[in-house]
Amino acid sequence: MKRLIASDIHGSAAYCRKLLQLYHQEGCKELILLGDIAYSGSYDEEYDFDPRAVIRLLDLHHASITCVEGNCDYGIAKLRPRFRTIPGHTIVNWEGTDVFLTHGHRSALPPMGAAQLMFSGHTHVPAYHDYGDLICANPGSVSLPRGGSEHSVMIYEPGLLRWLTLDGEEYRREALPSP
Repeated sequence: MKRLIASDIHGSAAYCRKLLQLYHQEGCKELILLGDIAYSGSYDEEYDFDPRAVIRLLDLHHASITCVEGNCDYGIAKLRPRFRTIPGHTIVNWEGTDVFLTHGHRSALPPMGAAQLMFSGHTHVPAYHDYGDLICANPGSVSLPRGGSEHSVMIYEPGLLRWLTLDGEEYRREALPSP
């Protein structure tokens, strides 16, 4: 199954719209959100800071969202999202591969041998590290990229990770081992 993995929207309705446009354009079946969805964003007009609008936009896809909470999601329950938010982290199985999902602000790692992939956000910088028995990747930030990176997301397909700008330009790809 093709999944779009994103992190750190930080209440930007403008960048959330771009994210969802890319989600549809890529034909993804699941949207994985790695935290910091609604708060602590920029008030610059370009970002269109509007946490309620972000939740409304995401709620249109509530059935296909898996969301782990980030350090800035402390009040998200007050916005009453229709999609479920998972505190801390979760382990899911995608086509025979165990995947650890976390925002990354806590030093949580999957228990030894519990996952083959780990996806986290928080740093706002895209990353990929292969440690042999665990591959760790970060999609970067939807709205507030750091370290000279672009506004970006990651696409997961069995056997492949691709990083895309929000304009849909692929700038990195990594082959994944089969389960």
